Amino acid sequence: MATAFGCVALLCVIIWPFFSDYKTVVKIQSAGAAAFATYFLMLGSPTAAVACLISCAQLLVSASVRDRYVVVRLYGASLIVLSFLSVITWHGIPSALALTGSSLGSLARLQTSTTRMKGLFLVGAPFWLAHNLIVGALFALGTDVVSLLSNFGNLLKFAVRRWRESAFHDAATRAW
Repeated sequence: MATAFGCVALLCVIIWPFFSDYKTVVKIQSAGAAAFATYFLMLGSPTAAVACLISCAQLLVSASVRDRYVVVRLYGASLIVLSFLSVITWHGIPSALALTGSSLGSLARLQTSTTRMKGLFLVGAPFWLAHNLIVGALFALGTDVVSLLSNFGNLLKFAVRRWRESAFHDAATRAW
C-alpha cells in the first residue's frame, strides 16, 4: 500500500510542471504532499508525514489568501506547529532531517524571487535526501533527484545568462 502512495506522490511531482493554471498546480502539489504524508506514515516516519501535511496546508494558504502579510504570519505559525509536532513525533536523526528540510522548503515557498526560492529548495534538498535514504523512502528519493537536478539546472542557467549579460555589457562599454 505504501508503494501506491509513493507512486502517486512521485507522479504528482513529475506532472505538476506541465500545467500552467496556478490553482491546478496547487491542487496537484497538494495531492502529492498528502500522498507523501501517507507514504511516510506507512514507512514509520511520522515527522516527515507531519511535515508533508503542513506543506499541503501552506500550499492551500498560498492559493487562497492574497494578503502577503497574512500569508507570512500563517507560514510562521505553521513553522511553530511543525517544530512542536516534530518534538512529539521525534524519532532521532530522521526527524531532525525532516524538520530542517521542511523548514527550508517553507522558507523557499515564501520567497518572491524564483531564484531565491530555487536556491532555498536546493539547500533543503540534501536534508530530505538524507532522511529518505535513512528511512528507505525510494519514491521520495525520486523526488529528491528531480528537485536537485531541476533546481540546480535552473540556477546554473540563470547564472550563465547573468554572466553572459554582464560580459556583453562589459564588451559594449569598452567599445564606446
